[in-house]
Amino acid sequence: MRGRHSARRPRHLSALVALTSGLAVVLTGLVATGASSAPVTAFRPADPVRVLKGTSLAAGAATTVTLPDVPVGTTAVTLQVTASAGRTATEVAVCPGTARSCTGPLVKTSTDELGTLTVSVPVTTADPRVTLTTSAAAKLYADLRGYTVDTSLSTSPANSLYVPQEPRRLATGTTLVDRGTTVVTIPSVPAGATAVALRLTSAAGATSTNVAACAAGASPSCSGTTAINPHPHRARQASVVVPLGGSAGNQIQLFNLGGTATLDLDLDGFYVRASTNPSAGRTVVSTKPPALAARVIGPTGTSTITLTPPTGATAVHLRVRATGAWRPSVVTLCPGTTASAGCRTTAMLTASPDAAAYGDAVVALGGSGNKSVTLVNTGASTRVVPEVLGWVVAPVSTGASTPTPTPTKTPAPTPTPTPTPTATATATPKPTTTPKPTATPTPTATTTPTTSAKPGSTNTGVPAGTKLTVHEGDLTITEPGTVVDSLDIRGFVKVSAANVTIRNSVIRGYAVTQGRSLVIQDSESGSLTLENSEVFASAPSFYIDGVRGFNITVKKSNIHDVVDTARITGDNVRIESSWLHDNLHYDVAPDQKDGTHDDGIQIQRGTNIDIVGNTITGAYNAALMYSPGLGPISDVVVSGNWIDGGGCSVNIAEQGRGPAPGLVFKNNVFGRDTRVKDCAIIAPDTTAAALSLTGNTYTDGKVVTVHKGS
Repeated sequence: MRGRHSARRPRHLSALVALTSGLAVVLTGLVATGASSAPVTAFRPADPVRVLKGTSLAAGAATTVTLPDVPVGTTAVTLQVTASAGRTATEVAVCPGTARSCTGPLVKTSTDELGTLTVSVPVTTADPRVTLTTSAAAKLYADLRGYTVDTSLSTSPANSLYVPQEPRRLATGTTLVDRGTTVVTIPSVPAGATAVALRLTSAAGATSTNVAACAAGASPSCSGTTAINPHPHRARQASVVVPLGGSAGNQIQLFNLGGTATLDLDLDGFYVRASTNPSAGRTVVSTKPPALAARVIGPTGTSTITLTPPTGATAVHLRVRATGAWRPSVVTLCPGTTASAGCRTTAMLTASPDAAAYGDAVVALGGSGNKSVTLVNTGASTRVVPEVLGWVVAPVSTGASTPTPTPTKTPAPTPTPTPTPTATATATPKPTTTPKPTATPTPTATTTPTTSAKPGSTNTGVPAGTKLTVHEGDLTITEPGTVVDSLDIRGFVKVSAANVTIRNSVIRGYAVTQGRSLVIQDSESGSLTLENSEVFASAPSFYIDGVRGFNITVKKSNIHDVVDTARITGDNVRIESSWLHDNLHYDVAPDQKDGTHDDGIQIQRGTNIDIVGNTITGAYNAALMYSPGLGPISDVVVSGNWIDGGGCSVNIAEQGRGPAPGLVFKNNVFGRDTRVKDCAIIAPDTTAAALSLTGNTYTDGKVVTVHKGS
């Protein structure tokens, strides 16, 4: 998620994020309307964890995600899905198993915007997969938010039901700490509450960034998820369900990846333990939503929507698309036919003159027959299209009726956000030889099939089933022949010895305030092989690169969420069968007022360099950047790679040194997701004339040509 991102999608926090679309079946307890045989279910909130990192899909394409640690008795998973659209508005279906189409809410985005929705999708322990399919080209992210479980098969104190509240503003203009954590205390939390349903609004004028929302005291991995992505030029909204934490069970924490941002927080309801309030509601997904008429709401006007809810419904999950406002205009959603003063202070979306806006909320029903909600417009005339995504339904007994929860109108004191510094790992630099793996749970585990397959999430990184031992702090290796196997390194690695091997390990670093590389080998007598490992910044920052140096071989590794995934500063480097992706990009950074020049691989000096069979995508500047500022470059072979992104994917500069000899490009496949149209390779004429080009094509088979550069 950083003067973070502007118009592109490399890990533009713009793209990493969660935005306009909102919550989808947010509340959970997946039940089919009228299905008397349906299991008695409850929602079990979880600390958010990323299960799909930025994945670019073409129109009509799909990707399947296998979910981790699915509890016994699971009937559905709740995911927050974020889609970053390009020049075409996008709809994303999220379906069970490997299905590419299904009923249920779609994640929707506007052109050149982000959309987010929290959706509940049927899964089981026998088939813990979901498939995401896009209608147009988009980059997708998904975060796990919790599970729906059959309470007869899976008991837990965390099994929860939903209690709607009268919507109210909790905090206005909460300033988020740059690259830090802000704790917010939620007032009037009911007994047994496990999670809170919030609407988040970020004001225009923020630095593009990524904001995660987690339980207070949550694990650091939660900071890599997305609740909302503030935008420099327009307000954004997102609806999220956040587990409660802190010593009193009434706090959440907001992690700001970088830059400036302020948030407004509005409350819609709470999840409470089913044992505490068994008459609270379960979510019903609306597979056949009623058609609701579009309407224009005049300045400071209202519009009441009368619904036909299922028996026992206490709340509706409604999404609204807004267009046509000549100036930014806030629209909100309130229970009943008359909006209370407290609800009028909240926000569901901000209609924008330059893009369609989406917003959603789960709001209590009210009015005669308990079947109405009211839209309130606080600005210019706005056209809105409402859509029912689901319901919250309380159990209905045979005979006596079960009381439905009544929204409480308790005006809330403003919570006081208290910044808490992010934890910085302590350095314990001791070379370790062949550490023994003990059973310490941890990060990603992926299988590694044949090297001929396109590198990605299934065949790079730590092999499945590997048990990692946590190493807190930095690791400096000075003993020749050292083998580091199956470590989770919560720090930075420096190699200063020959024939060092790091395999089956994760290197994640920690928060820093000066430039560092997660793995560096810059000793003239040293050499490193890094294989089947994952390298990423757990505290993302414009200060952190991935792998740097010379005399390095990288094999079958997954490097992401850093500025430059690899920086070559000398001879004898081979990068093969690896996945280099999702670079961090900042619009403003120290010493780079025009933003970070993030590259997949930057070559600053060296000879005898091979880049073979990799997937290299997601950089803002270039997938491959030849910039001989440190010295001459020669004899670089780029072969059999899948390459995309950047202004131009390959950018070759001479910087006064003349054409570099021995530059070879053969049998590479280039995508077209570049800011300069169809710009696979750009080079000065003198360099272009000396290049060896064989068998390089775009994904559609068209032969790649070289653009003229200076």
